Amino acid sequence: MDDEEGIPEFDHLEFLRNHPELNIEPIGIEVEREFTSSGLDEIDGTVGLNSDNQSDLQYTMSDSPPSADSAADTNKIPEFDYAALFKSNPHLKPKSYIQEEGTARNFVTEGLPSEPPARSVSVGSKGMIGSTRLPKKKREPQVIHLLKKVDLETTTFSIILPLFSLFHLIIAPPTWNITMVKIGLIYYFLSQLSLVAGYHRFFTHQSYQCHIALQFFMAVLGASCGLGSISKFSGQHLAHHRHLDTEKDPQCLTLYGWWFAQWGHMLFRGNRKSARAIEECRSTLESTARAIYSKEQNGSQLVISPGYSLLKWQEKNYFQLWVLTNLLIPSMVAKFVCNLPCFSCIFYLGLVRMSLIQQQWLIVGSLCHLKKFPFALQPYDDSRSSVNLPLSIVSQIITFGESNHNFHHEFPGDFRNGSCWYGYDPAKWVIVLWKYFGLADQLHKASNEQIKKAKVQQQQKIIDDERSKLQWGIPIDSLPVISPEAFTDLAKRSYEKDMRALVAIGGIVHDVTPFIHDHPGGVSLVICAIGKDATPAFNGAVYQHSTAARNLLATMRIARLSETGPGVQQTSWDKHMLNDSTGQRIVRNGRQATFTRINHYAAGAA
Repeated sequence: MDDEEGIPEFDHLEFLRNHPELNIEPIGIEVEREFTSSGLDEIDGTVGLNSDNQSDLQYTMSDSPPSADSAADTNKIPEFDYAALFKSNPHLKPKSYIQEEGTARNFVTEGLPSEPPARSVSVGSKGMIGSTRLPKKKREPQVIHLLKKVDLETTTFSIILPLFSLFHLIIAPPTWNITMVKIGLIYYFLSQLSLVAGYHRFFTHQSYQCHIALQFFMAVLGASCGLGSISKFSGQHLAHHRHLDTEKDPQCLTLYGWWFAQWGHMLFRGNRKSARAIEECRSTLESTARAIYSKEQNGSQLVISPGYSLLKWQEKNYFQLWVLTNLLIPSMVAKFVCNLPCFSCIFYLGLVRMSLIQQQWLIVGSLCHLKKFPFALQPYDDSRSSVNLPLSIVSQIITFGESNHNFHHEFPGDFRNGSCWYGYDPAKWVIVLWKYFGLADQLHKASNEQIKKAKVQQQQKIIDDERSKLQWGIPIDSLPVISPEAFTDLAKRSYEKDMRALVAIGGIVHDVTPFIHDHPGGVSLVICAIGKDATPAFNGAVYQHSTAARNLLATMRIARLSETGPGVQQTSWDKHMLNDSTGQRIVRNGRQATFTRINHYAAGAA
């Protein structure tokens, strides 16, 4: 039996008899449909078939009628009148169908291009492979790409408005008076306090607990700084701490430079990695606040951790709070207190104050990560970019007490920004004052022991780095081992032949030939010790050598003595070190009395 006869044949006549509702009569012509090679190329060019798919096609088109012989060889499959089928049953009509025109049948495919796409041939390990060349993707201009990445919200609040305030202040400053200046200073201090003690240390790092009234106050005034809602600010800052100096850091100075850390991250949206990191930190913060808040609310406490409901309320009404604190409140102050035009107070108490606070905060994220900043310090850890700014009091005033950034990154949960009690840190003083009045509690503070450990480890790291740059001689474990007899014989022959001075001190053989003429005690002392053990003499019998002398001696190591066998002969003065060559008693280390052989008599003595 042939392979074709083994395939079960579909009886179309039986199918039509069982489905009379189709109302179709078969055409009584049994044909063999053969696609010509030209027809195959037409299909391939139209639908984009490659050489692998071409081998699967078994049907070709032919304009000539089938012969009787060919009809006899086939399985005599009756042909459907597809046009009548689609006409009687329009709901069965597909998007692509066979349309009969005369004796020829053409494939009509909707949605495909009228001209076949260009084909390219690539040569691989399996031979020639035909593939369809995809259209080249058009790259948009760099300017358009940058414009699409601009963050309109942060650009407006952190760049456009500050620049407007700066130029307006230089070109045409509005009128002002002393009353407005006093109110402006108080308003500035409260806003800075809401940002540093509230947004940063309380809501983000949760370094203490405070009264819900203070939380509400800091949430409202914190919105006046124009740095976003609490959730947005905290998510960005936590991502900065968690992924410092990496692509996930939203303000990474190490990768993108100082300008990006100062203003660039406010102008452009970050990459996908940093955006994902911010969202993760943001969701973590909100879930933690939800869990802690529900737990503490069960006890009806007033001094609590950040409340989840407050975070969501402030985020929902952030723009209204910004308008309230930067436009409405200054307008009311101008009308009822300062007797100034509304724009004057809006400009000074709103825009200028907001811009100044923003730049002070942005300096912390840029200059405090610039390791090349002159005289910048890293007393706790230098593996990352955070530094303590120099000129302590000046830098702390500029940053509102946030200049000890190396300390902050090492101990982010500390409610302080430095271990010194006298350091300028207004937020720390106010938090302590709140605790005194019962408005704050659970102040997190790193222990002095942990702070000292970090300092000592960093100092040891610096010392180890410097030590690795110096020559300390061959390590003792790497020295070859020599027996005392071999050392004595080698020292004798080397001095007689090459004038080499080999001396044993502390079980180590040293070649002191380069130093023999520079020895402060003279050449004779060194020559007397050649081939002998000069350890007692080196350690105080003749002179207690300094640390510098021992370091110099370590660079002259050549071997170490084995512990087996008889010891090395000691120097002669070690045996009789109590008297000198004339028999006089020797007292070393500055305790020797002045002695002369001549008696001196005082003139005129009785």
